[in-house]
Amino acid sequence: MIDTWDKLKGHEEQRDLFRRSIAMGRLSHAYVLAGPAGIGKRLFAQLLARSVFCRSHELSELTACGECRACRAFSAGSWPDYIEVGVPAGKTAIPIAAIAGEDGKRGREGLCYELSMAPQASERRVAVINDAQMMNVESANALLKTLEEPPADSLILLVCDNPDTLLPTIRSRCQIIRFFPLTAATVEEILIAEELTESAEEAASIASLCEGSLETAQQLLHPELRQLKASISRQLAQFEAMQPLQISGKVIEKLEEISSGTAEQRQNAQWLLRFVADSIRERLKGVASGDLADPLTQKLGAKQGVDLLAPMLESTIRASSQVAGSSPVKLVMEALFDDLASQFRVASRRV
Repeated sequence: MIDTWDKLKGHEEQRDLFRRSIAMGRLSHAYVLAGPAGIGKRLFAQLLARSVFCRSHELSELTACGECRACRAFSAGSWPDYIEVGVPAGKTAIPIAAIAGEDGKRGREGLCYELSMAPQASERRVAVINDAQMMNVESANALLKTLEEPPADSLILLVCDNPDTLLPTIRSRCQIIRFFPLTAATVEEILIAEELTESAEEAASIASLCEGSLETAQQLLHPELRQLKASISRQLAQFEAMQPLQISGKVIEKLEEISSGTAEQRQNAQWLLRFVADSIRERLKGVASGDLADPLTQKLGAKQGVDLLAPMLESTIRASSQVAGSSPVKLVMEALFDDLASQFRVASRRV
């Protein structure tokens, strides 16, 4: 018999916490599952709910077989005691309709109404609110009424990135469970197991950049972003041939092409600058160690190579801060590549 928790990587401490709470008879009526995006909080909530319903195991085991009637119905989205809501497609917030029903049916439909009903096929009902920080004021206040007087046979799981974005009155009525980024090794393992990368080397590279988030890793696997990374790496390998305006022009053109708006363009620009910084950092390590295979070491020597690369790294980090501070991406990129090329020319004249 399989354990569907095998789908989840990491977060064993959080699972053990729920096991202990259940064993001691202290399972709360509401929890906030909080942590960075893309690390598995939503999947954790779904697996927790499935374990509540599973007929093949005691609840204290916190295991779901994936094969019993309850597990099969859960997988099919037809288990009557499970409710899951989030931001509707095309919307920017969780509306009050999802929590308390549409106008004219307020209080007679929606998540809170469903929770107030007696369980149909289980001992309790479970509700999951994804991106709970996206509830508008009306929906948050509607949920608060249920949290103040929760049905005895209910379990409410609020999934969010940052609990501080929730109303203080909601936080005070929930137990907050913190989730943390996945390790680079875990992300690398997932990327390889799901064949999301072309090689183990690429998986390792993406895992080192994504800050423990699978969502971020998938963004970094965007084919055109990877092509842009490869192109920049080639340019950085030949400082003497660098043409700042041409490079920045191509970079801006590509960023605009792969980004759906200003916010995404800034995000992609930040990743690009991270690529540049990491490339310079790796080359800096090689030159500092006296790598004679590096053309920069051959041309300038180890000391002058380090004296060149260290300011280049500082310039790149500064550019990243400027993009984060809402400076125009185009101007930042133009200034950065002009600065990198200028620094190389100055260093070359010293030889």
